[in-house]
Amino acid sequence: MYLLGYLANQSRVYLIDKQFNVVGYTLLLSLIEYKTLVLRGDFDRANDILPSIPKEQYDSVAHFLESRGMLEEALDIATDSNYRFDLAVQLGRVDDAKAIALEVQSESKWKQLGELAISTGKLEMAEECLLHALDLSGLLLLYSSIGDAEGITKLASMAKEQGKNNVAFLCLFMLGKLEECLQLLIESNRIPEAALMARSYLPSKVPEIVALWKKDLQKVVNSKAAESLADPDEYPNLFEDWQIALNVEATVAPKRGIYPPAEEYMIHSERPNESLVEAFKNMHVQEEEDVHEEDVHDEEELTNENDTVQEVFEDDEAEESQEDAVEVEADGSTDGTIHVNGNDSEEQWVLTPDQ
Repeated sequence: MYLLGYLANQSRVYLIDKQFNVVGYTLLLSLIEYKTLVLRGDFDRANDILPSIPKEQYDSVAHFLESRGMLEEALDIATDSNYRFDLAVQLGRVDDAKAIALEVQSESKWKQLGELAISTGKLEMAEECLLHALDLSGLLLLYSSIGDAEGITKLASMAKEQGKNNVAFLCLFMLGKLEECLQLLIESNRIPEAALMARSYLPSKVPEIVALWKKDLQKVVNSKAAESLADPDEYPNLFEDWQIALNVEATVAPKRGIYPPAEEYMIHSERPNESLVEAFKNMHVQEEEDVHEEDVHDEEELTNENDTVQEVFEDDEAEESQEDAVEVEADGSTDGTIHVNGNDSEEQWVLTPDQ
């Protein structure tokens, strides 16, 4: 390529090759002057030249400024919405990015903005952005982090409508709606998983799920596989602690809809890491030990009371015997003496006030 020349009135430079093919390129002197002044650091003169640059070249100028690390100036000059959104996200200017996202209405941009809002602690804006983006996983993370039970309930409905069963299951499980979790698994034709969940959390539903599982196996596999499944109603001996599990379910069921506040986390975190069945069994063992200790304590108290009564009774007998042993001879006594023990041969003389 050989340079032919530059036409200032067209702002174009022309070149020619060996086959005499002429090619023209736009080359704005104002743009070259602007970039030169920016490189020199003379921003005041550069801003004076900027209005002389055509608007369609502003994005080129913005890319140049971005390459120089001048993101703020690049955002002010850029005209393309997608490019301006990227610059606003890089600068962390959430409000500007939101305004651009409202213009563009792109799910990917709403999702990107939602992540930025979460990182900057603007949770309300993050929720709005994730709702626009229909980012159910992001909403699940947000609602579960802040403990928003109402939001999780709405998210469960949204996930069901969109067929996002995994998100819907997690929402229902965190809300303690185990029956709905079980129903969701059945509707999704995940009957084996439903049976395992019922065994762990809703043992009273196991016979019903086993019956559905047997029907499914008879259709898909064969009747022999269906007959191999054990029903706890028929074979309770094959299910360890079956009756205890039923009692635990009945005890815990009324409390599943109660959501303790986050400030009680430390109280719950200090609880021992044991299953409800183990806790139920340990509770009964503790009650039996307490009853035994109370019986022993009552026996000790009864023994102590009997000993006390016996001592009092013996003291009363001793006092009565001493009173009987003292006789006062008032009728025939002229010398004012008292015979102790009532025996003349062993009498002891005790002076009276008359003496």
